[in-house]
Amino acid sequence: MPSNMEYILRILLMIGILRLCKGSPQLLFANRKDVRIIDAEDAKGNSTVVVANLEDASAVDFIFSEGAIFWTDVSLEVIKRTNLNDPQNSINVIATGLVSPDGLACDWLGMKLYWTDSETNRIEVSNLDGTYRKVLFWEGLDQPRAIALDPANGYMYWTDWGENPKIERAGMDGSKWSRTEIIKENIFWPNGLTLDYDDSKIYWADAKLSFIHRCDFDGSNRQEVIAGELPHPFALTLYEKTLYWTDWQTRSIHKCNKLTGQQQWTVHEEIYSPMDIHVYTAKRQPKDLRKTRGMNPCGNNNGGCSHLCLMSPKEPFYACACLTGVKLLTNNKTCADGPQKNLFLARRTDLRRISLDTPDYTDVVLPLDNIRHAIAIDYDPVEGYVYWTDDEVQSIRRAQLDGTSQEVLINTEVDHPDGIAIDWIGRNLYWTDTGTDRIEVARLNGTYRKVLISDKLDEPRAICLDPVAGHMYWTDWGKHPKIERANLDGTDRVVLINTTLGWPNGLALDFQTRRMYWGDAKTDMIEMATFEGENRTVLVRDSLPHIFGFSLLDDYVYWTDWQHRSIERVNKYTGDDRVTIIEQLPDLMGLKAVNVKKAEGTNPCADNNGGCSHLCLHRPGGPVCACPMGLELVSTGKICIVPEAFLLYSKSSDIIRISLETNRNNQPIPLQGVKKALAIDFDISDNRIYWTDGSLKSISRAFMNGSALEHIIEFGLNYPEGMAVDWVAHNIYWADTGKNRIEMARLDGSSRKVLIWRDLNSPRALALDPPNGYMYLTVWGEHPHLERASLDGSRRNILISKLGRVQDLTIDYGERRLYWANLDNKAIESSDMMGKNRLTVVKEQLPHPMGLTQYQDFVYWTDVKRQTIERANKSSGDNRTKIQQGVEFVMDILVFHASRQSGWNQCGVNNGACSHLCLSHPKTDKTSNNTYYCSCPTHYTLNIDNKTCSAPEDYLLLAQRNAISRLAMDKKESETVDNPEVVLPIHGLRNIKALAFDPVDDFIYWIDGRQKNIKRAHDNGTKLEVVVPNQNNKQFIPFDLAIDPYSRTIYWTCNNVINVTRLNMKPVGVIVSANNIKPRSIVLHPERGYMYWTNMVSQARIEKAAMDGTERITLFKLALGHPGSLAIDKKSRKLFWADHDLHRIESSDLEGGNRKILLDGLTGSLRGLAAFGDFLYWLDKDNNVIERINKKNGENRLWIRGRITDLRDLIAVEHNLEISNHPCSTDNGGCSDICFSQDSETVRCSCPLNLELKSDSKTCADPPTCQPDYFTCKSGDIRCIPNVWRCDNLGECEDQSDEEDCPRCRSNQFQCTDGQCISHEFVCDGKKKCADGSDEEQCCGKDEFKCRNQKCVSKNKLCDGHNDCTDGSDEITCTQGRRSPPPTVTHYAIAIVVGIVFLILVVVLVFICRRKTNHYPLDDGDIMMVKKPLNPHSEGQCTPPHTLSSRGKSVATGLSLDSGSGPPLYDRNHVTGASSSSSTVTQYPKETLNPPPSPVTDRSYAGEYYYSSNSLSTVRSNRPYKSQKMRQYRNHIPPPPTTPCSTDVCEDSEPYVKKYYFNNSVAELMSYDSDPYCPPPTPRSQYFSDEMSCPPSPSTERSYFNPYPPPPSPVGNSDC
Repeated sequence: MPSNMEYILRILLMIGILRLCKGSPQLLFANRKDVRIIDAEDAKGNSTVVVANLEDASAVDFIFSEGAIFWTDVSLEVIKRTNLNDPQNSINVIATGLVSPDGLACDWLGMKLYWTDSETNRIEVSNLDGTYRKVLFWEGLDQPRAIALDPANGYMYWTDWGENPKIERAGMDGSKWSRTEIIKENIFWPNGLTLDYDDSKIYWADAKLSFIHRCDFDGSNRQEVIAGELPHPFALTLYEKTLYWTDWQTRSIHKCNKLTGQQQWTVHEEIYSPMDIHVYTAKRQPKDLRKTRGMNPCGNNNGGCSHLCLMSPKEPFYACACLTGVKLLTNNKTCADGPQKNLFLARRTDLRRISLDTPDYTDVVLPLDNIRHAIAIDYDPVEGYVYWTDDEVQSIRRAQLDGTSQEVLINTEVDHPDGIAIDWIGRNLYWTDTGTDRIEVARLNGTYRKVLISDKLDEPRAICLDPVAGHMYWTDWGKHPKIERANLDGTDRVVLINTTLGWPNGLALDFQTRRMYWGDAKTDMIEMATFEGENRTVLVRDSLPHIFGFSLLDDYVYWTDWQHRSIERVNKYTGDDRVTIIEQLPDLMGLKAVNVKKAEGTNPCADNNGGCSHLCLHRPGGPVCACPMGLELVSTGKICIVPEAFLLYSKSSDIIRISLETNRNNQPIPLQGVKKALAIDFDISDNRIYWTDGSLKSISRAFMNGSALEHIIEFGLNYPEGMAVDWVAHNIYWADTGKNRIEMARLDGSSRKVLIWRDLNSPRALALDPPNGYMYLTVWGEHPHLERASLDGSRRNILISKLGRVQDLTIDYGERRLYWANLDNKAIESSDMMGKNRLTVVKEQLPHPMGLTQYQDFVYWTDVKRQTIERANKSSGDNRTKIQQGVEFVMDILVFHASRQSGWNQCGVNNGACSHLCLSHPKTDKTSNNTYYCSCPTHYTLNIDNKTCSAPEDYLLLAQRNAISRLAMDKKESETVDNPEVVLPIHGLRNIKALAFDPVDDFIYWIDGRQKNIKRAHDNGTKLEVVVPNQNNKQFIPFDLAIDPYSRTIYWTCNNVINVTRLNMKPVGVIVSANNIKPRSIVLHPERGYMYWTNMVSQARIEKAAMDGTERITLFKLALGHPGSLAIDKKSRKLFWADHDLHRIESSDLEGGNRKILLDGLTGSLRGLAAFGDFLYWLDKDNNVIERINKKNGENRLWIRGRITDLRDLIAVEHNLEISNHPCSTDNGGCSDICFSQDSETVRCSCPLNLELKSDSKTCADPPTCQPDYFTCKSGDIRCIPNVWRCDNLGECEDQSDEEDCPRCRSNQFQCTDGQCISHEFVCDGKKKCADGSDEEQCCGKDEFKCRNQKCVSKNKLCDGHNDCTDGSDEITCTQGRRSPPPTVTHYAIAIVVGIVFLILVVVLVFICRRKTNHYPLDDGDIMMVKKPLNPHSEGQCTPPHTLSSRGKSVATGLSLDSGSGPPLYDRNHVTGASSSSSTVTQYPKETLNPPPSPVTDRSYAGEYYYSSNSLSTVRSNRPYKSQKMRQYRNHIPPPPTTPCSTDVCEDSEPYVKKYYFNNSVAELMSYDSDPYCPPPTPRSQYFSDEMSCPPSPSTERSYFNPYPPPPSPVGNSDC
C-alpha cells in the first residue's frame, strides 16, 4: 500500500497539474540533491520535490506524454528515470560508460534519449529504456554541455565550451554532412541552450560574458536579449513570451521577456544549487509534422529499422542506425549480428570491448563483477567466452560478453598470472605465471590441469599459440630476456630470440606471413621475425614509452601503452598508418584483437579430443594425450588412470615421477628452488613428498602436484643425507652427516628434537618401522655398521658390524627383511630384521649404487656411474631390468604406494593425546600394553601429566654471526655438558653484534650489524620486528644492549652515548653522553638500580652509574687492556669482565672491591661472558670454543663446545624474576620517562639528558631555554649564565655545573689521559713526560705526518690531491693550485698594490662610520661586564652535553636578562657590580596563524555554500593530453568547469614535456625519460596505481595523468 508520504506527494503533483490547466507554467529543474517542480507564477510558493535524496543531479528533461522524468547524475555517472505517477521508484537507464553527462534531451517523437558527455567528449543516443545505445559524434568535441532537440525538423543543437567555444547543429541521425558550427564568435562559456519552436529561434546563456543571446536556427540574425549583467547563468528555457533561467551565484530562477529582455523578475530564490531547467508542458514538445505530412517517420513499425530509428533533416526524414560498434547492412535497415572485429581490453578493474567495425572506437565496459586487477585477456571465438587473469585475487576467470556465465576456472596455485592464451582447436587454456615460474595448461573449463614447463623460467609473460602447427611461443623478461618456443605439450623447447631484448612484454603471431611480432618496453621498439627467429626487423621505434598489451589482427598490430595511456595500431608490413584508437585511459593492461565470428584452422585434437580421455596436446608430429598431475597414461597412450604405484627419484634440482606401468612418462614434479635433492620420502595420508636439500641445508615438502611447497626445517642443518617419514605418528626423522646427529620433528617442522648425538660418526641411511617402534640406520665412520634403535633413540643395538659403507637402506614390511646398497662391496644385500640370514641379492655391474627401494617382488636401485634406474627380483636378483638409462646424478629412489606405509600404533590416534611428540616403542614386557609415550622438543620438559611439555626456564643463548642457538646446561656441578644445542628458527639474522632477553614477553633482542638496528623475535621465529630503527644514519652504530624487565626498557650503547628505549619502541632518550667517552659493553642490575659499562677511551675503564646516568663513578682504569665483555651475577653480587688483550677474566664486587683474577692466559680472543648457575661461561673466538669455570674461584675449567665458528655473544636467561614485586613494574612506577629503584621498594623517577624532572618528581619536561650565548645550569634556581663565566674557576651555578668538564690545560699544553698537563713540545719526543705515558702512545715516524684522526701517513702524500688520511687533514692546508710553480716578482707586486688599496678603503669606511655614529660613554657596570674575556678556553673545546640548544625556537624570542618568564638569570652584582636591568631583547610581531586562502583553495565556493569537489558544478577535470598538436589558448582565462575558478592540480606532475600558457606567455617544463628504472612491480604495485596520484576530478579516468612512469612488470620482485 502507498505510504502517507506518497499520498501527499501525489496530491501536490495533482495541484501542480491543476495549476497547469489554469495556464500557469510549471518549471521542472534539477537542484543537485533533488529534482523539483515549481509554479512559475507563484513566486512565493514552495517547490514540489519530484525525486529526493539524489547525489548530484545536473541535467533534466521529460516526455510529457508519458509523464516520464529523466535526469543525469554526474557523481554516480548515470542517467535515471522516474514517472510522475510513481516518483518513488526510479530506475537506471544508462549506468555504464558515462563520466560527466552534462547535457540531456528527450526526443518526444522518436522516443529517444540524447545526451552529451563533457569528459568522453561524445554525443550519444539510445532508446528511452537505454537499449540500442549509439555514439553519434565523437570527433571535434571539446566539453559539450547543453543539448536541445528539434525532432520535427530532425535537428539537434549543442553548446561546446572547450578551447574553441561554439554552438553546433547536426541531424539527429548523426549524419556528418549535416553538422555545422552556427555560433563561434563572441562566445565563451555557453552553458544554457533552449529552442523557441514558435519563432524558430535559439536562445543561449554565456556564463563568462554574462549575457543571453538569440539567433535563428541556422545561426543568422543574432540578437542580444540581456546584456552582460548576469552573475552566472547556467540553464534556460522558455514558455510563450517568457524566458526562464537558473543562476548559480544568485541561487535563483529568473525570468524576463524573451524579445526585449525586460520585465526581469526572480521566480524562486534560495535554491540549494539550481542546475538544468525546463517548462513542464505539452507545448514544449509540439508534434507539428508538416514536413512529413503529419506522419511520424519512426512511428510506424520503427521505420522498418531493426534497431534504432532516428529523425533526420533529410528526406525521408529518418535514418536507421545500429548500436555502437555494429555495422548497418547494405539494405540500410538491418544491423549486423553484433561487432565482428573487436579489441578486448583488460584494465585494472574492468574489461572493455572496442569495435573495430566502426570508426568511433567507443570502449564499452563489459558487465562483469569483482574484477580487482585484471592483467591478461583472450577470447574464444567458438563458444564466445572472454577469459582473463586477475592478479589480486590470483585466479583465472571467464564469462560471456553480456556478463552471464561468469565463473572462476583456476584459483589455486596461481600467483602472478601474466599471460593467457586459448587453444580454440584443442579446447585448452594455457597461461604463464611469473610467481610460480610455470607454464601450465588445462581444459577450457579449468579441469585437467597440468604443468608443462617449470624449469629455467625467470619472468614468463606473454604467451601465444599456433594450434595448427602445434607450437606455443612466450616471452621472458627476467635477468636474461628471451623469446622461446616449444610444442604444445612443452617438449622440444628452443630459444628463438635472446639478444638485444629488455622487457619483452607483448607477443603476437601472424599466421599468414608466418612471422611473430613483439613489443619491448625497455628498448621501446616493436620488432618482428620469422617463426624461427630469423630475419629480425624493427617495425616501430618512435614514441613507444612503455608497451604492455599486444595483439595482431588482419593488417594491423595493436598495443597498449602505459605512459601514453593509449591504444594504438600500425600497419604490420610497413609500420606506417599509425592511428590512436583510444587515449587517456589509465590502467591499461592486456589486449586481444580478434574476429569474434571467425575461428580458423584445425588439427586432430578437434575431432573427439583426439581420442584422449583428458588432455589432447597437438605437436608438429601429431597429437599426444596427456594427463593431469597424479594420473598416468596406460599403455595405449590415450587413457589416464590413477596409478596403483609409481617411482619417485631425486636428481639434482628435480624430483621426477616414473610410471611403473609403462616405465615411461617421466613427469618432473613442478617444484621451485630445489638445488640438490638428496633423500626423499612421502606421506600417503595427505599425498605429500618430503626431501632434503644438501645445498640449501633444508628439509622441504610439497603436494604431489608441486603445490604448497614449504621449507619445514631451515636452521641447524649441515648435510641431511638420510631422511624417513613416520606415517603413523606424522613425524619426520633425518640423519645429519655433518653434525653427527639423528633428529626428528613433526611433519610441519615443529617440536624438533635431537634423538642421538653421542657415539655417532657419519650417519647415512635411515629407515623406519613405526608399527613396531624401531628405526634402522647405517653409520660410516671408522667402523661402518648397521644399527637399530627405538624411535626415541634409545635401546641402540648394532645389528651388523664390519658392514662397509652403506648408501641406502629400505625395509620389506611384508616379509620383514632389510635391504641395503653397499658401496664397498658393490652389491645389494639383505638380512632379516635382526641382521641375521644375510645374503647378496645383486653383485654384478654395480659400480656405484645409490638409492634403493622395494615394492612387491622387486628391489629398485639407482647407479650413479651407470646412470641407470634398474630393478631385479628381491630374493634371487633375477629378471634384472633397466627402467631408465642415461639419467645423471640420481640420488634417492622410492615407490609411492600404500603398501609402503601400512601398519598402525597408538600414536596414530590424536597423536596419543600428546601435546608435542608421540613416540612408539617396542613392548618392554608381555604384560604391558603400553607401546608409546609422549615426548618433548629438545630442552623442553615433560610435565607430571606425562602428556604436556613446558618450555625451558633457564638456559644460555649463543649468538653466531648469522644464527642464535639455545644451550641447556646444569646449573650445578656436572660433567655432563654435551646436551645438544638447538638453533632457533629466526629468519634474517645478519652479522649479530650482541644479545639480550626479555623474560616477561619471552623476546630475544639483538643488534643487527648489517642494518645497524635493534631487532627482536620469539624463539620460534615469530613476531620478528625492528625495535630501534636506523634512519640511514652512518654514525648510528649500536654496540651492546641490556634489558630492564621491570621498567620495560632497553639500554643500549652507541658511539659516545648510552640510550634508553621502551620495549614498545618509543624512545626515552640519552642518559650518558660526552665527547670523551666510548661506552661499549653494558650490563644492568635493575634490582639495585645500577648499570655497568666499559668505557673504551685511550685508557679503558669500567664504570658504574645509576640507571639514569647519574652517580657516575669509575670502578677500574688500571691494569686493564681491552675489557670487551661484562657479566653480572645478582646472587653473589659479583661483576665479571673478560679482557681481550690480557687474555684474562676477572671479577669484583658490585662496588669495585675485592678484585680477583679468575683466569689468566691460555685463551684466545674473549667475546661473550655469562654467569649461569655455579659457573662462568665464555666464548673463545680464536679457537671457536665455549668454555666455563667455577665463578667463585676460577677452578674446574671445562671445554663445553668446539668447532663453532663466528662466535659473537653469550647471555644467560632466567625466568625466576619476581616482576610484580618491583615498584617500576606497574605503570612504570608513575614515572613519565625513567623509573628505577635502588632498594627494590622505592621508586626513583628521572629524565634523559634533554629533559628535567618537574616539581611533582614524576614527570619530565623540556628545560627552560637559555639564549645562545648563555650556559644552562644542570639544576638549581639559577639556570642561565653567560658563556664567558663558564670555566673561570668561579661557580656561578648552584650545582657548580658551569665548572664541570672544563679543560685543565692551557692552549699550548697537552693534557695526558690522567689529567696531567705538559708542554706540547714534549709530545712524541721519545721520552714519556706523562705519568701514564699517553704523550708517546700515538706518535708517527720522522718521515710521517700525523692526521687529525691520529693516523700516520707519509709526508710525501701531503697535498698530493688524494685523501690519504681519510679525514682529509693531509689536504686541508694545501693551496688550491697544487704543485704550481713558485710565485714571480709580478705576483708579489700585484699583491702589494691590492693590499694598499684595501687598507685605504678600510680607513675611509671607518672614518665615515665614526662620523655617523653617536658615542655614549660606558657606565661602570658595562665596563665590569666586559672585563672577563669571551670564551677564554674556546680553542678545541666541545659544547658540554648539558648545554642545551633553543630546540628550534627563534633567537629573537630568547630570554632577556630582566624577563619575567623563563628561568632566572644569575645576578653577578655581588661579583662585578653590574646592573642586570638594562638588557632587552627586541620582540618581533607574531606570525599570522591563519593566512587568507589563495584563489586555488577557494575554487569551489559559490554564494555562501561549498559544493562537492567531484561534481559537475564545482570542479573541472584536467584537460586531456593532446599528442597530435598543442591547443591554442586565447588570451583569457581557460574555459571553465561548471565553476569558473577551478584549478588543474594534476597536470603539473605529468611526466611529459608540457607547455603552460599564462597570459600568452609559454613555459615549457621538461621531465624525466620514460624508463629510468629497471622492471619494478606493477601492475600489481599500488605505488603506480592511479589511486596514488591525483584523483580524477570531477569524474574521469581519461582526464588526468599518473605522475610516475609505469614500470614494465607486474612482478613484485626486481633483480635490480
